[in-house]
Amino acid sequence: MPVFRPLAGNRNLRLPPFGAYLVLVAGWFFGFGLQTTLFPGVITFTLGESPERLGLAQAALTGPMMLLLPFAGVLAERKDRRGIIFYFYIFAGLAAATLGGLLLSDRLSYWIMVSFALMIGVAGGFVMPARDSAINPVVRISARTRHGGIELQRAVVMASAVQFGAQIAGMALGYFAAYTGPGALFMVQGIGLLVGGFSAAFLPRLGSKRNQSTAHPLHDLGEGISAVFRSPVLMPMTVIMIALGILVVGGAFLVLIPLLIRETYGGGFREIASLMVCFWVGAFLANVALAVFRQIEKPGRAMILAQGVTVLATGAFALPLPFWALYLLVFTWGLGAGVAISLSRAVVQEQAPPDKLARVMSVYQLGLFGGMPAGAILMGFMIGALGPQWSALVPMIGLGLVLVVISLTTPIFSVRRGQVHPAALPGKESADAQAD
Repeated sequence: MPVFRPLAGNRNLRLPPFGAYLVLVAGWFFGFGLQTTLFPGVITFTLGESPERLGLAQAALTGPMMLLLPFAGVLAERKDRRGIIFYFYIFAGLAAATLGGLLLSDRLSYWIMVSFALMIGVAGGFVMPARDSAINPVVRISARTRHGGIELQRAVVMASAVQFGAQIAGMALGYFAAYTGPGALFMVQGIGLLVGGFSAAFLPRLGSKRNQSTAHPLHDLGEGISAVFRSPVLMPMTVIMIALGILVVGGAFLVLIPLLIRETYGGGFREIASLMVCFWVGAFLANVALAVFRQIEKPGRAMILAQGVTVLATGAFALPLPFWALYLLVFTWGLGAGVAISLSRAVVQEQAPPDKLARVMSVYQLGLFGGMPAGAILMGFMIGALGPQWSALVPMIGLGLVLVVISLTTPIFSVRRGQVHPAALPGKESADAQAD
């Protein structure tokens, strides 16, 4: 890594480990927030594409992640995660800046947008397991420095709060696309990604299995998948993520909301940006509350209840609401989603075998990002046939059924903070834990 290594080896480039981690989280999600407003806005409002073509374009953002995430999880365990983060942040930043330049020069087409989506999807597929699995060693290393340690669940909550805050800032900036056009703001997205990428040089060495694992990468990947499906906690968590990917994120968030704004309310960039800001303000406030108040002792139960808010919110889109009511609706949805996102990450981090953490995280994320392309495409065709309001009933019914079945058939309600569930422990350990 000829560019990254001199930067990472420079002793003058040092921040508190967890502080550097938060900077790279902020850089990615600021750009993601802008993209969440700009990308569907250009497809829906500027190009005026059909629901089906919006669904296909949104699927291009997440399709590469579905293919790459499992292998990227193995790569994150075998290689220097700092380098993976650095190079793919830079790649995504250059892609966004190039798109901005094309838009500013009036070279806009549907297929240019799809090509950009594919590049961002490739970058995200490699970045996510490297970044998300890095928080665990960063927390451990922080405990050995003069800056002091931090509990893992609180660190995850703080990282989520930074994520939501950065997304809100990006989405709020997207409001001004109605006045400046989207091209200049795609350039800003590129700058944010470049800043986040260079912050990886400030991270300490995180360790890897480079000199420990001689197994074939497919063997390591199979172990990660096996660890998820053998666990009575990780398996239902992954099933919930699959349902969220198909029904909620891919269907409702990426496709339903932009088309509802255009076809039911006649809105544009300002409306989609302000609604997205309301959602993520709710998520941000939920994470602030989780960080400030007492740790939740049964995060599995709280996560299921928070997902129930998503069920009710998506169904409410079927009602003939005035536009101002949508702000209250998505804000409430954001509160529930913020709790669910943070607690589900904390549960997976605590329940995953430490030596398989990156692989488990990549399989868990694959549930979400593998479901999103299918959800976006299906919702696009569904809205084309039924309209946006009737289509909103599908994610409500589907996710509701999944949550009920998992609550009744798995031990997710009894998962306790900071403890591996007894049913997930092998043999004697499981019996001893249950006896205690």
